[in-house]
Amino acid sequence: MAEMIREKEMFEEKDLEQLLRCFLSLNSKDHHPVIVQAFSEIWEDLI
Repeated sequence: MAEMIREKEMFEEKDLEQLLRCFLSLNSKDHHPVIVQAFSEIWEDLI
């Protein structure tokens, strides 16, 4: 996930929010907490 964000140069907040919504819509609600946690960690690394 982090690799894709860096490769696509998705550093704008709106781009990351859109990507998060995409990941959440494509995955089971059972996985949402893990996805949100991963995004939170990536977000912290980017700022």
